[in-house]
Amino acid sequence: MVGLAATAANFFKFVLILVLFALVSTVWNLLLATVFDDVGSAILVSAVVVLFEMAFAGFFVHLGSIPPVLRWLQWVAPLKYALEALAVNEVNAGLMIEDSLAGAKVSISATIIMDTLFGFSSDAYYRDVLVLVGFFLGFALFLTILVLLRLRELR
Repeated sequence: MVGLAATAANFFKFVLILVLFALVSTVWNLLLATVFDDVGSAILVSAVVVLFEMAFAGFFVHLGSIPPVLRWLQWVAPLKYALEALAVNEVNAGLMIEDSLAGAKVSISATIIMDTLFGFSSDAYYRDVLVLVGFFLGFALFLTILVLLRLRELR
């Protein structure tokens, strides 16, 4: 209905990214819940992290226009990888932008727009999937270690 790629492969790639990002976010919030004794502190830190991710994910600000001192922060924001993978999934399906300027028909590949507006790489889908899996596994490992330490303290 909104013009997304209509193939089964693109749909399942889209769903994979959504599920991976949901898993990363869930395990991150569980990790925060084990670190903080106070629920309010965990919620506050979670909200601040989401704001940080939105600032450095490339959706509101072009990744190249972030000051060099802060540019490294994009690499630790899982939202950046999810947004880039979703954009690449749709654009690489052959998305074209068609318009008319002063009566002349213009047809341009959306890959140019994706790079120009957001700074996303058009061949980064599988890298983004692997990074999201890495975030999930890393957060799950830290969560397991913290839960085991907390259980040991309770004995």
